[in-house]
Amino acid sequence: MSHLESIGFSINSSEEFEALVSQVFEHGVEVKVAEGTYLVYTDVSGAEIYAQLDSNGEFIGFMPFFDTKVTKNIHVESTLPHADLTPLDKRYFAKSQEQTYPFVFDVVNANVRDISSSLETLPFVAFPMEIELFTSAEHFLQEMPELSATYFIPVGLMTPEGEANENPEPYAMFIAQINRVEIKTNGYSNKDFYLLEVSALEGDLTIVTSIESLKHKPEVGHFVNGVYWMGAKV
Repeated sequence: MSHLESIGFSINSSEEFEALVSQVFEHGVEVKVAEGTYLVYTDVSGAEIYAQLDSNGEFIGFMPFFDTKVTKNIHVESTLPHADLTPLDKRYFAKSQEQTYPFVFDVVNANVRDISSSLETLPFVAFPMEIELFTSAEHFLQEMPELSATYFIPVGLMTPEGEANENPEPYAMFIAQINRVEIKTNGYSNKDFYLLEVSALEGDLTIVTSIESLKHKPEVGHFVNGVYWMGAKV
């Protein structure tokens, strides 16, 4: 599942992608920083796209997000260099509020302000690579008895072989209980997607996912388990 699909953008060809980029350029709000410009497009559904222009005005990046008000408390430990990052990207290594687990996350508008301070409260959105719905914690444990009903694994810190990843990625695997469900309609595509506000281990965050990604309709009190790209904004 692509990040664009998770917020209702249906892109099946290069022409459709170019049309969406044109929409962002036409309607996006410019946020200038020292390294270039963020073009921030916000759909009526709350779906967002952060396009990136370098100091010469050239298009260099494109990152989907969602305008959530749900925030998570974290301890920022360090920035993480990566060959694939643009000058307007930043990736961070952090620990949870009680410092129980580490994880990695990207920031879609990182150069707007520095977040090098230790304790931060940021809006987090998880975009699923894989996601599955469970009606209860007991249902989840029946299917996956090797895990706990509150686990959080920073899979981006590890290689598939279980070794330390030399280039950490912003991916985590966790279970979360749903606190709020809303079906949002993307105004650009007229396609619906789920907004799930959830509680995971040591904090709340938002999950956005396509209607097709879940076999059954999610309800408050249900659980979702999956592998997610972890993003935040300042």
